[in-house]
Amino acid sequence: MRLLALEITEREVRVARGERTFGALRMTALERLPCTALESVAGIAPPHVVLTALPLAQVSHRLLTLPFRDRRRLARTVPLELLGQLPLTPAEAPVVYTPLGRTMDGTAVLAAVARTSELEAASAEITSVGLPAPRIELAPLAVANLIPQLLDGVAVVLADGIRAAVGVWRDQRLIGLRALSTDPSDAAAFATEVRWTLGVLGIPPRLVLTGAEASPALRAAVTQATGMQTSSLADQVAGKHAENLDACAVVAGLLAGFGRRAAPALVLRAPAAASPSGRRSAALAASALLLAVADFGLTRWTLTRHDARLVAAIQTTATAAAPGASAAPRAALEAAVRRATRLGAGGTILDVLRELTVHVPESSQLVLDEVTVEAGALRLHGRVPNFAALDGLTRALASSPLLTDVATESARATVDNRAVEFQLHATRRARGGESS
Repeated sequence: MRLLALEITEREVRVARGERTFGALRMTALERLPCTALESVAGIAPPHVVLTALPLAQVSHRLLTLPFRDRRRLARTVPLELLGQLPLTPAEAPVVYTPLGRTMDGTAVLAAVARTSELEAASAEITSVGLPAPRIELAPLAVANLIPQLLDGVAVVLADGIRAAVGVWRDQRLIGLRALSTDPSDAAAFATEVRWTLGVLGIPPRLVLTGAEASPALRAAVTQATGMQTSSLADQVAGKHAENLDACAVVAGLLAGFGRRAAPALVLRAPAAASPSGRRSAALAASALLLAVADFGLTRWTLTRHDARLVAAIQTTATAAAPGASAAPRAALEAAVRRATRLGAGGTILDVLRELTVHVPESSQLVLDEVTVEAGALRLHGRVPNFAALDGLTRALASSPLLTDVATESARATVDNRAVEFQLHATRRARGGESS
């Protein structure tokens, strides 16, 4: 996949080109071109994805901590928290956000609002020269993708005219973000604003000064004002593009963070064509469909073979039981089910159990331990309170049209002398009233 990151300023166009293959990124070019060269940026091989960024000064943002972690609740609540503080409507300025991580109180969130008109203008400037619609991110966050050991804590100062900004990370989490109003050309004033901004946002162990105006003189002024160890991106990132790295920090960071799951980023607008998740989702959907078709075919083949073996077994059994007779598998199965459920001509098992329910008197307080329904007999093993209740149970069952020869085989008092344990036998009647 060919990637192109652009940053169009008043004086120049900053360009980063790269190729992502099997998850690995290779940066092929990092250059600064005059504004008149924008039309030639597409080159011979047009990019698949175009990336750009909006300066922090053009975006209203807030760092919020919300007392819950559910993403659906975040999606409903964050726009209300942000737009409630601004005289804008969602149509004029859509709200975007990214979770920064969990806290003791809930979830830390970076939310931002950029005017729709500014997003459309940034996109139109790129599409007007024949390039695809860009994915637009927040500029200062992209620089953090180039800094190793972000976990240790770092302040990133972007010195680039009206794009100047400060971001502070600690424990790999953004804890502060602010646009700077002082022009970096005034080194002393710029360093002073950086010092008191870090005093408000938090002072990490080290500071990285980058951007097109990150000169040695400005670096010395910031070091003197803050008393912090100050370095540039070129000092930390080796490579053949190091000479343009500070000036092109934003576009290089956009390229480095694209497609990375944990990359510091806030996407202000992401066209479907520029979203890696869209391509990934389509590929996963195609793979899932292919696997479903294969699974359906294998399952059907397995069931067909099993059905053939079952039909052969039924026919073999039917032939052995009645030589010369033909039996359809369905008819044979239904006959087997009828034989299994109907043990005799005197009704089914359910009929017998229903008779027990109907004819056993409630006063007998019968407790059954075992019920055995055989082809021609019914056996009960249980307990009743006394011998009188056992006599009543025997007479009640004898009145059933499905039972005859109801007799007690054994009866004795229990050990605690509180009940009578018995075993009772009855013969099941055949249809017509005769015993089977």
